[in-house]
Amino acid sequence: MKIKAYAIKTKGGSPESFYYERTLGKQDVLVRITHCSIARGDVQIINNEWGDTKFPLVPGHEIVGIVEETGLDVVGLKKGDRVGVGYQQEACFQCEFCREGNEQFCPKQKVIAVDSYGGLAEHMVVDGRFAFKLPPELDSAKSTPLMSSGLTVYSAIVGARLPNNSRVGVLGIGGLGYLAIQFLQNMGHKTAAFTHSPKKKEMIDNLGAEYVDSSNVNESTTSTRTFDFIISTLNVGFELDTYIKMLRPKGKFCLVAQPLNKVEFTAGLLYDYAQRTIYGNYTGSRKDMVEMLGFSAKHNVESTVDILPFSKMKEAIERVKRGEFPMRLVLENQI
Repeated sequence: MKIKAYAIKTKGGSPESFYYERTLGKQDVLVRITHCSIARGDVQIINNEWGDTKFPLVPGHEIVGIVEETGLDVVGLKKGDRVGVGYQQEACFQCEFCREGNEQFCPKQKVIAVDSYGGLAEHMVVDGRFAFKLPPELDSAKSTPLMSSGLTVYSAIVGARLPNNSRVGVLGIGGLGYLAIQFLQNMGHKTAAFTHSPKKKEMIDNLGAEYVDSSNVNESTTSTRTFDFIISTLNVGFELDTYIKMLRPKGKFCLVAQPLNKVEFTAGLLYDYAQRTIYGNYTGSRKDMVEMLGFSAKHNVESTVDILPFSKMKEAIERVKRGEFPMRLVLENQI
């Protein structure tokens, strides 16, 4: 079948009409795309900042749509179901990681921008095991960012295995950080939100978290050895030592975003009368996705979005480049 999409042909380019062929495999579903977010990560992919973008590129790795066709072996989905699709499109389901339920580590996985075309399109074909039925409580546009940003921070938090009522911090209150605060608060933790933007204080207060001005945090020692867990959503450089010092003796620091330049730290801080841990988190498993969507529906976790029609996709990309949007900008397909 022929898929109508919008592709970036060269590094840093603008979307153009693009058609490609796909067949519907036994495990695949054809999804009519209703919503697709444009995130900072998409702009980084368009600019090939990580060096692995394949052109022509159809961006968009947070997608919501309606199932129109199902392959012969698809289980649990039918025509008319509303589904969400994220960054990962396929896995082998045979390797050790897939057998353990950690499909996100599959060495044969296929992901948007590197192996697959994304959601800036009228339709897409995806392995039905990576199309997730959305709970009815979730709004399509506001839940679109859950499909990648939400999954990434949720699985990182769950992986930390935090004790009840932990003291936690979130670095960077953009699309990822905004969702991380909601997850942590609804899990019952005490959350501090670190940002250099005073404009975000009211929003942070409304979420029930503590606002911390990160622009002068290096000068403060009041937070030393007080946090059980800190999650960084920053894609710009920062002083990692400052935040390692804030961790309690068995505290954990998790990175879910990648600054383009190296981030250095003092190794001794990990064992300075302590047993601190630094780790990263790459998206999440299918099990994580199902749990995250259920948690979000139960606790009304959602993103703040601006909605534009697909016809304004070029404007949307430029706005994201300039940072002129709330937590996320979502395109709505009006076909």
